Amino acid sequence: MPVVVQQLMRWFFSPRPIAGAFLCGLLVVSSLGVAYSSHQTRNMYRDLQQLEKDHDDLEHEYEKLLLEHSAWADYTRLNELAQDKLQMTAPETGEVVVLR
Repeated sequence: MPVVVQQLMRWFFSPRPIAGAFLCGLLVVSSLGVAYSSHQTRNMYRDLQQLEKDHDDLEHEYEKLLLEHSAWADYTRLNELAQDKLQMTAPETGEVVVLR
């Protein structure tokens, strides 16, 4: 085996190049991890924004439903329905019976 090949083999398998290759590999893996982590963070932030928008929409819908509920349960409206549809009237003074 020629001397140059022996020296090259000795240099390649010495601790210094192996440590350098290991550190380069570690650097590549670390940079890929950072890129993946950043991507996941952006995706989760987008999902969070969508969930907050959905929450706000539901809050708005709930407020509208509360207003509608109070409008349907209004005493004046119920009184009109009782008089018009059920032909209910307030009792006369003589028709009222007071129990003790």
